[in-house]
This record gives sequence, structure tokens and C-alpha cells, in this order.
Amino acid sequence: MALDKEYLYLPKRFWKEHKQCELIVGQIEEFITNRAYDELRFQTINFNSAEDIKKGEHFLDFLLRKGRVDEHDKFVKKSIVNALLIDVCYFLQEALSCSKKKRLTVTFSLLRKPFVYHLPVFLRIMFDIDFLDKFNSLDSFDASFLNESEKILLLKQSLPLLLAAKTITERELYDWIFNQEEQDSLINLSNKALHLSTTRNRNNKTEIQNLNLVFSNQGDIENLWRYIYQRLPILLLYYVEIIEALIFNLIKLPNEIYMARINNRLNILTK
Repeated sequence: MALDKEYLYLPKRFWKEHKQCELIVGQIEEFITNRAYDELRFQTINFNSAEDIKKGEHFLDFLLRKGRVDEHDKFVKKSIVNALLIDVCYFLQEALSCSKKKRLTVTFSLLRKPFVYHLPVFLRIMFDIDFLDKFNSLDSFDASFLNESEKILLLKQSLPLLLAAKTITERELYDWIFNQEEQDSLINLSNKALHLSTTRNRNNKTEIQNLNLVFSNQGDIENLWRYIYQRLPILLLYYVEIIEALIFNLIKLPNEIYMARINNRLNILTK
């Protein structure tokens, strides 16, 4: 078959939504490529003198010893957010690229990490007052692990920050991403993409004489594409607005930058 130069195997009816997804991910990428956000990547710690810090002492321990807790916490938060954003962009960009190539098993595998694992950390940085204490001191601390009620609470707390994505509810977000009782949740579909057989969850159980997604026919692929382009634009819109709120709270930026992002996003959604 003749492949489109830009969209490859992707049917034309999904092109608009795919382009929206790429542009929204581009807004996330701006946080790690645009110099306006350099404060996320480059931070300065001031010392009164060379003797102010003890031999072998880590500068973060120095900040805590000196009672500079706010400075310490902002440094850690910025470092975590910047590192996670780089990872998020890698996974989302490759997921969209694989969708055009009709490699949907890879697409769902790649979508898992930004949503199932990274998103809870962003939300915890914003709303969990104990997050940094646990992150800094507990050997067994799992930054992305939360139970159902904890995830739903964080999602609910995030809703007032939304603009374009404000119609979505915390229950919808939880069901679409995390709920293993929902057959078409992202966590269940990514489990199927990653594992040939899934037998522990009745909502995700591999059929007899089958392997997960391996024997997909064209109809199955069309259904997966339809799923991606119905849900992913909304989920990415939620994602970028949450990250935006987090970053504009962490670093001081002119209001013009924020308004430019809003206007650009409006153009993305109305094209």
C-alpha cells in the first residue's frame, strides 16, 4: 500500500487527533527545550564562605543543616520535575511515532510509563505534603505507588487547575488510566501489550488459544487506533495543564508566557 509521507499507515480519519496529540506533547517538550524554563535545569546555591560547608557534606544536607528548607525543597522538586519531563517526552513521542507505523503493541507499552507511573509523582509533588520527607528518608519508598482512594483524591485535587480539560472528572481519569476493573483502562491494555498472557485479572484475561495482541487483525488494529484517538487527546490535555500549573508554581515567569501557552493550546484544539 502507498504510505503517507507524514502519517505512514495511520488512516486519514485519525490524522487530526494525531496531530493534536503531537502538538500537545510539543507543549510539554517546551519545558525542557525553551530557555524561558532554564530555572528548572540550572539552579544556584549560595555559600557565605568556603568554610560554610563541611568536608564531604552533600550540598542538600548543607541546606537542611542551615535551615534553608524551602530552598532545599524547591531544588529537589525542580530536579525531579525536569528529569521526569524528559522521560515523559521520550515515551510519548515514541508512542505516537509507533502508532503511525502500526506498531500498536509498542504504542500501548510506551504510554504506560508517563500515565501510570509518572503522573502520580507529579500529583504528589503538588498535593502530598509528606512526599518530600518520604522521598528523602525512606529506603522502601515507592514514589509512584498509591492505593485507589489516594489516587482518586489527588486527581480530584487537580481538577480546579484545569482549563480546557475541566469537564473531565476524577472518576473518569482514574477509570481510564488506573482501574484494573475496567477492561479498556490504560493499565489493562498496556499489560496486554507487555505480556503474552494475562490470567490474574478477569477483566484482562487472555482468551483460550490466544496470545495478547499477537494475532490482531486489521479490525482489531482499527479498534485500537479508535481507542487511542478518542482518549489520548483528552488525557494529554489534562497532563499538560497539570504540569503547567506545577511548573508555574515552582518558578517565577512573566504572565505573558502563560498566556502565550494558553493561546497556542487554543489554536491546537480548534484546528
